Amino acid sequence: MIQVQDLKLEEDVLPFFNFTNNVYAEDKLLYLLQTVPASEMEVTARTGIIKGMISNWAIVGELTYRRLDLLEVYALTENLAGTGLGAPESKLKRWLRLWFYESERSQVQAKLVQLILLLNGLQQQYLNRLNSAFYPEPFKTELTNAVAFLNKLNLASRTNLVHEHRFGISDIVDFWDQLATIDSQEMRSFWSFLFSFEAYWSVAKAVQTHEFAFATFEDDTFAITDFYHPIVKKPVKNSIALDDRQNVLLLTGPNMSGKSTLLKAVSLCVYLARVGFPVPAAACTVPFFGAVAVAINLNDNLRDGYSHFMAEINNLKAVLQATQNGTRCFAVFDEIFRGTNVDDALEITQATINGLATIAGSYFLVSTHLLQLEEQLNPENSASIQKCCVECHLVNGLPTFTYKLHQGWSQLKIGKILFEKEGLAALLENKVLA
Repeated sequence: MIQVQDLKLEEDVLPFFNFTNNVYAEDKLLYLLQTVPASEMEVTARTGIIKGMISNWAIVGELTYRRLDLLEVYALTENLAGTGLGAPESKLKRWLRLWFYESERSQVQAKLVQLILLLNGLQQQYLNRLNSAFYPEPFKTELTNAVAFLNKLNLASRTNLVHEHRFGISDIVDFWDQLATIDSQEMRSFWSFLFSFEAYWSVAKAVQTHEFAFATFEDDTFAITDFYHPIVKKPVKNSIALDDRQNVLLLTGPNMSGKSTLLKAVSLCVYLARVGFPVPAAACTVPFFGAVAVAINLNDNLRDGYSHFMAEINNLKAVLQATQNGTRCFAVFDEIFRGTNVDDALEITQATINGLATIAGSYFLVSTHLLQLEEQLNPENSASIQKCCVECHLVNGLPTFTYKLHQGWSQLKIGKILFEKEGLAALLENKVLA
């Protein structure tokens, strides 16, 4: 169970990792961000590739090429590979056609020269110089195969012909034939690797640019230091640590104090760790979760006829069912049960918190506006629940937000204060008098 729509991965998260230079590499990067590996081994392999890029940073740090060149070369090879245009009986005809038709010769020559210079540049400047020992399998083998594929094209010798202005008709026909007889799957495998290479390079550049950290997995440890959400321009960093007895963090604080942003930031760190990406934090150690569910912006489901409250119920049910078979689950419930009346919300929130506290191995972050809840929690579960609040002070009767996470329970109410500050009471009074 992976339910992270509320993190808005493509809209809010991808831009911080996206340093790609073409749409195909960007698509591969988005695929990596949205696709959750099935096992911890696969996650470790992903992280290993990114770390391998960083270890080779002196070589690939300034990865660059002309975007238009790559797009045009990619289109050319897609059209050529496996078409069989290199049949021996047609070779002479093509040679003669290129000899007599200068405009066609110039066009074909320009396309092939563009391909030769681009791929040779990528091979000589980057791929040939990489220390493959820094990469895990199967990426290391894929790199070896990509270099072997380029070696078959004799790009270095053909580049010399181009620079010496000796890339003539016979060379054009020979190279055209070679490209046309390449197995289409072999060609696509090369491009797939190249786009994956750039996607992983892009994540590595994000590490260098934003100083993101790599997470580690450890059972019964949930600790994230100096985390933040990168979309916030001047973020306030916070830390969270749940000991081996605690599996529920109960968060309070007035409206506008930053509870939802804080929950998103923690959730983002957990999710990015789960997909093998670096996280916006100084350090992050969490369990390897089999299920991740983040409910921050639950809405009515008009298509299925669900109210907001029913959406909350269904979400909680799905999370609880995910834990039934022993799956480690990380779940976030923002302002849980705000979709029903206060009396019902208080009763069922109490039952929910007390129940979640008994599910060992899983971790739950729950924010609530029900200030009366504190005194109604089961004392027997107190060791499993960490109560935290997002700090807010009243200065001259007005709220001042620090966005800092602290231990304890907030009883601060600012709804009426803001209501009166905005002059609504006076406006309503004047309206009635009128």
